[in-house]
Amino acid sequence: MKVTLIAEGSTKEQRMARRWGISFLIGEDVLFDTFGDGDVFMHNVRKFRIDLSRVRHVVISHDDWDHIAGLWPVIETYKNLAVYVGPHFNQDLKDRIRSYGVKLVETPEPVLIREGVYTTGELTGHSPRGVLYEQSLVIRDNLSLGVVTGCAHPCLADILRAVRSNFGDDIGVIVGGFHLKDMDQHEIRAIIECLAGFGVLSVAPLHCTGGFAVEEFGRVYGDNYICLREGDVMDVGERV
Repeated sequence: MKVTLIAEGSTKEQRMARRWGISFLIGEDVLFDTFGDGDVFMHNVRKFRIDLSRVRHVVISHDDWDHIAGLWPVIETYKNLAVYVGPHFNQDLKDRIRSYGVKLVETPEPVLIREGVYTTGELTGHSPRGVLYEQSLVIRDNLSLGVVTGCAHPCLADILRAVRSNFGDDIGVIVGGFHLKDMDQHEIRAIIECLAGFGVLSVAPLHCTGGFAVEEFGRVYGDNYICLREGDVMDVGERV
């Protein structure tokens, strides 16, 4: 299944300028996250000729600012869509989404978004900020699964364990923010090493993965390390 990187910010400078976050188009009709700057998001939508009128589903990984800014211009214009959020999202945010007249769907458990695309349901992680709640996407094509993450706050390995438990198959490809930027090098290496046990054959680390982790992914995965830039399209859910 085709996955387009609409917008992505990963450097300290981008974070300071609030050009930070991530957003993907899955196929032609599913948005996953909407970046941290609505103007940048919409600029890239136009630049990459993305037809938002085809979108029927918007899945938000979690309610941090850098994943929701582009949501508002989308749902202001397009009403025939559903927005999928976790039950623990901020109530004011959920109320604001409803106020635009779109359908709000809460996802405590795995849910079929449309054929071949699922949410993991809400998973939990821990940080200095306390308990964090987040969902990821699962794409099923042929014999393998692909996983798309927003920030992977619940821990990348734990997300993959949940996916295997609920969906059964090996996970051939993972793409997104892996939130390893604040981990020490030993922890990062341990997580990368464990991915082989889930069948992971290729990786595309982005956003909050962190510089050292990106280098390690490149070293370990070699030709199966995928360097994505805004506007790039990749196949997720197919064996390489």
